[in-house]
Amino acid sequence: ILGIAAISLRGDSKAHNSMLVHVTRFINVQSIVYDQIESERQNIVNALTTKTGHEKLTEDLRMLWEEGDQSFQATTKKINQRGDEIFQNPVHSWSEIKEELLNAVNSIEIRKINGEAGDVLDYEETSGGLNVIAIGGDKLARGLTLNGLSVSYFLRCSKMYDTLMQMGRWFGYRPGYLDLCRLFTTSELS
Repeated sequence: ILGIAAISLRGDSKAHNSMLVHVTRFINVQSIVYDQIESERQNIVNALTTKTGHEKLTEDLRMLWEEGDQSFQATTKKINQRGDEIFQNPVHSWSEIKEELLNAVNSIEIRKINGEAGDVLDYEETSGGLNVIAIGGDKLARGLTLNGLSVSYFLRCSKMYDTLMQMGRWFGYRPGYLDLCRLFTTSELS
């Protein structure tokens, strides 16, 4: 949500943005994870739309955006210090980001990408930019390209070569987005 908001503020609201969720190869568990993520997305939409019970949510997001050494703002500042023009990005204020939250979360589509799901990642068919959370297992680990991959939530342990290769291709860094990429995993996998 925060990454989509920042990309929009940077004038690239038509850019694709993907989040990978890979916790298991079992399709029935992927369906449960799908339901959990969609429920949470809907809760966020409801809270931001009705402005009821949104205080904790917006405070948690504000803290992720601006507090601590790992915050989005701190990361942008660190990357900007590299000096190369390719790494220069604006440091958006929380008030700017907060204004974009509802549009960002409303734009997210959640899709199951596995052998039984009919969902596909139709980036070419989405001219306005596809903001997607792709939930899957083996199909995601076998060379599927996630355009604009900015968040990976990867928990699956595996000795399989193709799954381990996925761990090595986290992100395709592009100018304007390096500071927004995030990886969530366990210490055993990192």
